[in-house]
Amino acid sequence: MATAHSMEEIDDRRRDAALEHERGVAFVHLPLPSPLVLMPQVMRVPVSPHTPSVSPGLPGTGSLVLVPPAGRLSRILVVSSRRDLEETLRQLYERDGREVLSASSSTGIVEMIARAEVELVLCDLAMPEESGVALLAALREAHPTLAVAGLSIASDAGLTPSIHEAPALSGIPVLRVPVMPAEALALVQQAERSMGSSTGLSTASGVTAPVPGELEVADGPTIFRGMTGSTPIMRDVFRMISRVGRTDVTVLVTGESGTGKELVARALHEESGRRHRPFVALNCSALPSELVESELFGHTRGAFTGAVKDRGGLFEAAHGGTLFLDEIGDLGAMAQAKVLRALENGEVMRVGGTRSTRVDVRVIAATNRPLDVMVADGRFREDLLYRLKVISLALPPLRDRMEDLPLLATRFLQLFATRHGLPRRPVSEGAWTMLRQHTWPGNVRELRNVIEGALVMCDGPEIDVCDLPASVSRRLTSPPLEGGLPEVRVASGATLPFVEARERALREFDRAYLRAALARHDGNIARTARALGLHRQSLQKLMARRDLRPEGRGLTAEL
Repeated sequence: MATAHSMEEIDDRRRDAALEHERGVAFVHLPLPSPLVLMPQVMRVPVSPHTPSVSPGLPGTGSLVLVPPAGRLSRILVVSSRRDLEETLRQLYERDGREVLSASSSTGIVEMIARAEVELVLCDLAMPEESGVALLAALREAHPTLAVAGLSIASDAGLTPSIHEAPALSGIPVLRVPVMPAEALALVQQAERSMGSSTGLSTASGVTAPVPGELEVADGPTIFRGMTGSTPIMRDVFRMISRVGRTDVTVLVTGESGTGKELVARALHEESGRRHRPFVALNCSALPSELVESELFGHTRGAFTGAVKDRGGLFEAAHGGTLFLDEIGDLGAMAQAKVLRALENGEVMRVGGTRSTRVDVRVIAATNRPLDVMVADGRFREDLLYRLKVISLALPPLRDRMEDLPLLATRFLQLFATRHGLPRRPVSEGAWTMLRQHTWPGNVRELRNVIEGALVMCDGPEIDVCDLPASVSRRLTSPPLEGGLPEVRVASGATLPFVEARERALREFDRAYLRAALARHDGNIARTARALGLHRQSLQKLMARRDLRPEGRGLTAEL
């Protein structure tokens, strides 16, 4: 029978536990029937990557169960400035054998979720000077598989509908306050069932919301693990992720810059049995070759100038989880050899070290370079390429899936309107035309940035052509002008940097084009705007940006 112990004895046992864990021993904590501060019964078992239910954490106290069965939500975060509410939920969930973390504001929450391995977030919708709805939207965007819910008291009733008015937040349940223990436990249990059956969390009205990671209806828009697409080629990508993700094979993701290769890597991780373990990413092109090895494999003290202490690498940090190597074509020859050894033998050796360390890591690599050509040129190891591309997954550029552009743009508009606290504005027909005509060399990343910038710059009732950057809106279409399009002289700018020269040429084109169009309509802004497919206010804003102003029947330009 368990007996009460002093806090000093418990602290001693915790220190012993830390030492045992460093020697490769984990602790399995057995539940205790009493809420008093008791010494937990402890059973020592060897740490093994094949025992995912064993937690490497330190022993707790009371009835807290630190090693839950598979599919059980073990760590919950409560975001609320109301101390009484946070304490009520803490006591309730800890008695149910769960760990509860708390935060009094939303600052830094999105970034810390993965590090803290939080599985459910309960967010107060009535925090002063903060938007709980905005935090939930940001969490859904950054962590699509994370379970989230709102907290609302009777006097906050006006806030509750707002969570369902935002399309990006549809299906998020709201727990009523004062908290009823049965309702609070039912919400967590429903989240656990959704983890196993993918049926989703029930909303306050009893409607079941789909889990973000699941494919929706076959003939409608699809959202899968934070990615949007309804074209056949994207549906094939989603199906392959779902099929391959549950295995441990290495995957090589190929595609142009901005197509979403890291999103795919994260989706593969979330689909796997490693989803509750670390996801570690490295852009191999972002570091000099002499530093990449130290970053990946770690180093010993004195291995090179500045190595003042031993340091583990990313392979060790990702133990039990997934390591994503972006732009792997930029790895040097020595690093390629070490990555190959890690893949084949599951061992890494720190720079300057003499002993190998066993690691259990799934590697997902990505590149926008032709590795086959690099192999032929001797710049990439052939054996490493074969080891990486057990499964090869190619992502299409946005220009090959333009049917998805409205879905993506609409989703980004909803996301950034919520994030920046801006009204959700529609997109004009003229702006849609510009978006469809653009070739999108930067793919989905470029579209995301364009939509965010346009939403921020827009001060009218809708997003118009003049709110789009020049790189997109330069493809302006209108009835042909007499004498054809104006000639733009670029020879004088040939000595400038390309971006600056292009911007200058676009500015000259806009000015010449607008001057010719206004002259054709005798300087009448309203008629000119109708002919160009613009709103009057949009044309006036565009003229102001290009330092043009109407005067009488003509147009004067102050150069």
